[in-house]
Amino acid sequence: MRGWTVAMTTAAMLMGTGALAFPVQVPEGPQGEAPEVTELRARLSEREAELKAALAKLQVYEDEADLAEADRLGVTELVKASGLPERQQRRLAVAIVREARRNNIDPLLVVAVIRCESSFNNYAVSHVGAMGLMQVMPDTGKYLADKAGFRLGRSSNLFDAETNVELGTAYLADLIQRFGTVERALVAYNAGPGLARRILARPESRKKFMAGYPTKVVKEFRKLKARQERQLTLRAQQATDDRRG
Repeated sequence: MRGWTVAMTTAAMLMGTGALAFPVQVPEGPQGEAPEVTELRARLSEREAELKAALAKLQVYEDEADLAEADRLGVTELVKASGLPERQQRRLAVAIVREARRNNIDPLLVVAVIRCESSFNNYAVSHVGAMGLMQVMPDTGKYLADKAGFRLGRSSNLFDAETNVELGTAYLADLIQRFGTVERALVAYNAGPGLARRILARPESRKKFMAGYPTKVVKEFRKLKARQERQLTLRAQQATDDRRG
């Protein structure tokens, strides 16, 4: 301690005589940075703003393309049953197409599940606590959100149509991959993966369960596909008539 006191005293004496024991650098920039560093920070901030604007434009372009596909498939018309405001209906139609494409499944299969699960009631809650359009269980929703890289937060966030479709579609696609077929995946979607394995392992219970929920969803899906084919045929015929006229 005595040595340290002597050193401090010596330094004070040197400073008092104008001689500095250690060089002192005076800050050059706003935060004590050199001018070239400040300039680089400004350029980086400008580039980040440009990138953000470009990504926003790209998102608008992708949304427009997905909305056009939703129109072509008839999804835009089908989501009207949700009763949501028009802008939210468009966002929902875009989300169905976008998430179906991301998970490599047919958008109309997603619609079929929604119609069978909630009839497009955005605030539906089942007797076991499944929530929203695709009737996602809160624990499943939190797990899927963590897997997707975001935090679900409160369970009531499952009432957000886009979030519910994102998580429900990812879950359906995962079950199709794990169980091998759409029908078997629908057993798991309805009963849960653990119970589904026990149901599918027994021929009698498998036959009985398959005749219920999975058959209902597949029937709805086929009806939607047939509707889509009729609409596409009518549009093609109309285009042909317009050209001839």
